[in-house]
Amino acid sequence: MVTGFNTEIKHEGIVYHIQTEPRMGTNIETAVLVQGALVHKIKTPLEEFVKSPDFTDDKFQELLKEQHRQVIERIRAGEIKCTDPSADGFATPHKP
Repeated sequence: MVTGFNTEIKHEGIVYHIQTEPRMGTNIETAVLVQGALVHKIKTPLEEFVKSPDFTDDKFQELLKEQHRQVIERIRAGEIKCTDPSADGFATPHKP
């Protein structure tokens, strides 16, 4: 059984919740949330991989883990960020 990952990290005073999950068995989806508001999302289609003879649950789990790790690295590098959550509690995605 393939399971997802949930991690919270603090970067520049903002707590980011990163959630990576398998979706319908053929996609990997990672959501980045700040105070419950979605600030970034990545969806990786894997339909061809899932149909291939090389597919295993272990390999799928490793792809999930790698995408999750890469998103955390991108937050720490400042590539994915959010402005400070406003007084009303809603986060605003950063526009470069």
